[in-house]
Amino acid sequence: MGIVVLGGTGNLGALVADELRRRGETVRACGRRDGDARDPAVVAKLAAGASAIVNCAGASVALALGKGWRGYRAVDTPIGKAAIAAARATGVRLVYVAVAHAPELASCAYIDAHEQVAAAMRDLDGVVVRPTGLFSAYASLLPLARRGWLVDLGTGHTRTNPIDDGELAGIVADAVRGDGPREITCGGPDVMTRREIFELVARSAGQKRVRGFPVWLARINAAMLRLVHPRIGQFMQFACGLAEHGVIAPVLGTKRFADHLDSVANVARRQQPDDSEHQARAAQGD
Repeated sequence: MGIVVLGGTGNLGALVADELRRRGETVRACGRRDGDARDPAVVAKLAAGASAIVNCAGASVALALGKGWRGYRAVDTPIGKAAIAAARATGVRLVYVAVAHAPELASCAYIDAHEQVAAAMRDLDGVVVRPTGLFSAYASLLPLARRGWLVDLGTGHTRTNPIDDGELAGIVADAVRGDGPREITCGGPDVMTRREIFELVARSAGQKRVRGFPVWLARINAAMLRLVHPRIGQFMQFACGLAEHGVIAPVLGTKRFADHLDSVANVARRQQPDDSEHQARAAQGD
């Protein structure tokens, strides 16, 4: 069957699947349509005959309704353990994408859900890849920035070095067939404060101002949200932690975040109808 990519229809998983195919691998990209990846029996069936398993699956990090409500320990952890069971049964390599984090954040639900999986992989032929924030995660803030709603928690002083999604996919693909380290923490070339990152996003959206929001108040909101929508509340808890504890990973990427934003903005401009065309249609009564 080749390589099974769990979460292979998501953003990162699709990039990993494409990169593996580019290298001549046979890939099966598995998504929700293939069954509940929290069920070990489902994952065992998907992985039967595979030469390797890549786990990019997990609960959405989009802070929006309609993306699922279960917390990360209820989604990411059982998916990870089902993948471990399948890898152990077949004896194939398992590559798992977790999260780079400061030690102070180890107890928050979002990080703990991933680290439970990483800890359970210690007796496997496996690799844990821990990226810092992805370019796409920050670029997803552009719609908010265009509306003037972009908010940064705290003072924005913590520092990190986000990595390009495609370059991360290449690192994951390397881990599938390579004989390198069992744990890879990776970031991009630009070490920036959170405020600098948010200001780049704002400028790319044609805005000049980034609003601040007190971390203590965000923590209260996160605690209340966890009672009614565990996933959004847990990710907000993680965001509060990031506002106070940065993480700088070894530089394995080469692409610049500002260049990525320019590329996204150019695509958005090309997709917008020409203003003169709109005006001409309006004049004709269309």
